Amino acid sequence: MFKILKNRKGVTLVELLAVVVILGIIAAIAVPTIGGLIARQEANAAEATFGAIDDSVRLFATDASNGTYDLADLGMDFKSNVVSLTVDGSHEPANIEFTVTNGVVAYADATIFINGYEINTTTGVIVP
Repeated sequence: MFKILKNRKGVTLVELLAVVVILGIIAAIAVPTIGGLIARQEANAAEATFGAIDDSVRLFATDASNGTYDLADLGMDFKSNVVSLTVDGSHEPANIEFTVTNGVVAYADATIFINGYEINTTTGVIVP
């Protein structure tokens, strides 16, 4: 009878506990790292979105007469808060205005919000 119990193969509770502890340590290291990567990629996407908007505005400005325009004049109409402005402390869908003077663009607002990130319209980067 003792011979049968001795030959049984299996995992002990201590071995199982060791595996759980190791997996917990790996998760504790990986989760914050992945979270930081996701946040940085979202920030990069917001900057890229503004870059595309800015490229379109500057291309429009090369042929436009002097005056004040908005993104709707370029066929861009944001119905959600993906691209927004701050109005009385809350984000409202953006109708970003810009002025064209001799082909040079100047935005009416110093900053806009894209996917919740505040973007400086002069530099095109996230405001820290």
